[in-house]
Amino acid sequence: MKISDRIRNYIDQLREKHKLTYIDDTTYHEKWSFNVSSLSLISLVLVYTLVIVLVVMVLFRYTSLNNFVNPYDNDETRSLIEKQSQSIDSLYAVTGSNEKYLDNLKKLLNDEPFDDSISLRQQDTTYLHYTPDFSKSREDSLLREKVERDMKGGGPLESGYAIDFFFPPVNGRISQSFNSEKDHFGVDVVTAADEPIKACLDGTVIVSGWIPGEGNILIIQHNNDFISVYKHCSVLLREQGDKILTGDPVGIVGNTGENTSGPHLHFELWQKGNALNPQEFISF
Repeated sequence: MKISDRIRNYIDQLREKHKLTYIDDTTYHEKWSFNVSSLSLISLVLVYTLVIVLVVMVLFRYTSLNNFVNPYDNDETRSLIEKQSQSIDSLYAVTGSNEKYLDNLKKLLNDEPFDDSISLRQQDTTYLHYTPDFSKSREDSLLREKVERDMKGGGPLESGYAIDFFFPPVNGRISQSFNSEKDHFGVDVVTAADEPIKACLDGTVIVSGWIPGEGNILIIQHNNDFISVYKHCSVLLREQGDKILTGDPVGIVGNTGENTSGPHLHFELWQKGNALNPQEFISF
């Protein structure tokens, strides 16, 4: 028999009608009956199945039933997961920056060699559009007079340290002076917000990053074992490893970190692990 004949016979069998009868088991009385073909029965089952599937899909798509099957498959949960992921990434970056800062600072205070690799620059539009002010100032004139006087036989400062000139990082009012007994190892200088911060001496940036308590912080290593520290900056203009000249802009005055109550610069000066009073060297 050919395949086409077999198919034709199979279709004919599906179209054959059968009688379905419901009979009482005790009286054998016929309750109801109807004639139906196998093809009609299969079609009816498929239609009912399709309707049920469509109804279930609509219920899961437009009602809260989906939350019971997949509680994470909704816009609110996905948004929360994304925010948590970003917070974890930010926390990981801050933790890594703090560990690097503390490790470098520990090596520095113990006169040990430290890692001078370049850190990631903080992306900030203020830095991109910032134009340094290189106009002559009173400090520039004092520096010129000092150099000319030294060339004519003038001596170093009477401080006893082998250094010629400290450039004031900012000009402003001292709101809190140096007090080592109260663990305040620098001076707080109140000045206008967004004022540029300048390096007090030539040197190399050894720390440029963020710590929660002090905000944006920059530390510069100078000759003769001097170290200058600049805290609470709104923007850091230099990276770790950058070479700095006296008077170069290194940051912008800000109010970052937890230990601050307004725009100001916290400035520290260290030598060989000992905190120095900046006011003995610099006129703010």
